[in-house]
Amino acid sequence: MIGVIVPYVAKIRRSYQSNDIIDRLNYQYTALIVMIGAISLAATQYVGKPIQCWVPAQFTGAWEKYAETYCFIKGSYYLPLDDHFSNDFIERDNAVIGYYQWVPMVLAVQAFLFYLPSLIWKAFNFSTGINVKAILTSAAQVKKKIDQKSRDSQVKMAAHHIKEALEMQKELKSDSVAFIRDSRKSGHYLSVLYIIVKVLYVANIFVQFCIFRAFLGTKSPFWGLEILNDIRQGREWEETGNFPRVTMCDFNVRVMGNLHRWTVQCVLMINMFTEKIYVFLWFWFLLVGVLSVMSLVYWLGSLLMPNNQREFISKYLRCTGAVDSTPTAKQNNQIDSFVKHFLTADGVFLSRLIQTNGGDLLAGEILTALFKDWCQRRDMDDSPNTTATTN
Repeated sequence: MIGVIVPYVAKIRRSYQSNDIIDRLNYQYTALIVMIGAISLAATQYVGKPIQCWVPAQFTGAWEKYAETYCFIKGSYYLPLDDHFSNDFIERDNAVIGYYQWVPMVLAVQAFLFYLPSLIWKAFNFSTGINVKAILTSAAQVKKKIDQKSRDSQVKMAAHHIKEALEMQKELKSDSVAFIRDSRKSGHYLSVLYIIVKVLYVANIFVQFCIFRAFLGTKSPFWGLEILNDIRQGREWEETGNFPRVTMCDFNVRVMGNLHRWTVQCVLMINMFTEKIYVFLWFWFLLVGVLSVMSLVYWLGSLLMPNNQREFISKYLRCTGAVDSTPTAKQNNQIDSFVKHFLTADGVFLSRLIQTNGGDLLAGEILTALFKDWCQRRDMDDSPNTTATTN
C-alpha cells in the first residue's frame, strides 16, 4: 500500500505551484492528512468491528449481531458507572451519541473545504491574461542551467514571458464587471484575488473549528486545550465523557405481538481512534490557522503598500548592481516608474512568488533583466522626442 501512495506524494512534493508554502500547507498537506484520517476511520467502521455489545445469555449469535448493528446505526448514550438509569426513555434518546457514524463523511467534507480556496484561485487567475504557473515554470528552468551563457539566455526568456504577460493583461478586453475590468487594466487583479484567497484560507480555519463544535457537541471553543488539560490532570473519559468507550443502547424487539425493550452495554472501539485523530487535528488546525493569519498579514503588507513594493524591487536591483548601492535621483525615478507603470502590483506579486519558490538569486536575475529591458525601451521612446526638441 505504501508503494502505491509514494509516487503521488512525490509528485505533490515536486510540483511547482502558483502560491506559497502556507497555501500548500492548507490545500495539499492538511487536506491530505484529513483525508487519511477519514479513510482510516472508514476502514475501521466498514472493515473492522467498530462496536461490540454485551448481551443477555439467551441472545443467539444472530441476535447479538443484530443488536450491535442496530446500536451502531441508531447510536448509543454515555452513562457513568456510578449513575443510575433514568426511567425517562425520551431523556435517554435525547442523550444518544450518533456522531461516530458520520465521522468519515464529515472529515471528507472538511478536507474539501481546505482544498476549496485553491480551486477558486486556479479558476480565476487564468482569467487575468497571466498564466501564473507557466511563468513560474519558465523561471524555474533557470535553475537547471549550469553554464552562464545558457542561464543568461533562460533568464531573458523568463523575463520576456513576464513582460508579455503584464502587457497582455493591460490590453486584454473583457465583458466582465467594471471592478474586475479596471483591476486588470491597473495591474491589481492578481494581487487582490490572491489576498481574497488568503482570507478564504483564514475563514476556513474558523469554519473548521465551528464544525468541531457543532459536530462533536462541545460547549467550549477551546475544546482541544481542555482535552489536553484533562490528560495532564489524569482525567480519563469515564469522568469527562469525551469520546466514551463504553456506552448504553436501548432497542425494541417485537416477539409474538409483544414489544420487548432491551438495554445493552456496548464498547465503542472506534472512539479510541476518533479521539486521537480529532485531538491531533484540533491542534494541527490551530497551527495552520496561526500560520495562515501571519501569511495573510505578510501578503497584505507586501502587495497593498506601495512603499513595500518599491523597497522589495529596489533591494534586488541594488544587490545585482543594476542601480547603485545608494541610487541617484535619476535611478530612483527609474525605479519608481518601473514599479508603478510597468510591474504594477501584479508584477511585484509575480516577483515575490518567484522569490518564494526559486530563491533570492533567481528573483534578482529576472528583475534585473526586466529592469534593463524596460530602461532600454524607455530610452528608445524618449530619444525621438529629444531629437525633435534639439532641432
